[in-house]
Amino acid sequence: MKKTDTLVETGYNNDYTVARIPRFFAWKGIIMTNDFYSQFAGNSIKASILSVEILRDALIPKLLGDDSSGILYWAGKDLARQFSVASDDDLVTFFEQTGWGHLVVITTTDDLITYELTGEPVARRSATIKSPDFMLETGFLAEQSALRTNCVSEAKITFQNRMRLRISVTIDHNQPIVNHDPATPIEIVRPQVELDDEQPEEAQ
Repeated sequence: MKKTDTLVETGYNNDYTVARIPRFFAWKGIIMTNDFYSQFAGNSIKASILSVEILRDALIPKLLGDDSSGILYWAGKDLARQFSVASDDDLVTFFEQTGWGHLVVITTTDDLITYELTGEPVARRSATIKSPDFMLETGFLAEQSALRTNCVSEAKITFQNRMRLRISVTIDHNQPIVNHDPATPIEIVRPQVELDDEQPEEAQ
């Protein structure tokens, strides 16, 4: 990084100090978050998996180079602030809708939450990419916890194979987050179940 590059604050690193990245990588909240989410989550036309994977695993690593994992972690935190959810059920639905996989809460204590991420997206990326990166999801879960607890929260992957991974979120109650406005959770779009009005004919 050149000395003339402008830096921006992005949050806390693992030592709870302010982390900074080049302004080139700073994300600006220019979308109407809830409208943006509901427009696409409620759309029956699904996004192309190929287009998403090209961006996620071909373009972004090339752009970010060796800093890819770290910046994706902070990008996940930024997305969590834009797309705050109100409950674990909403979090599971959001992961399904974004194509990140099937999320399950394994254990919950006062200072530690462990999630397991499985499903076709995890298996597909693991089968086609030598070392798939899940730091976007990891940062997202860390910040969702911080938003709910108002305490600094950090996450790390504690287990990973080709079919699943576990992400542990540590909540530091000795580091309360102050002087910030709580995010308004998005309104999760639930899939509608269409009932067939016609009753099956009774067996003759």
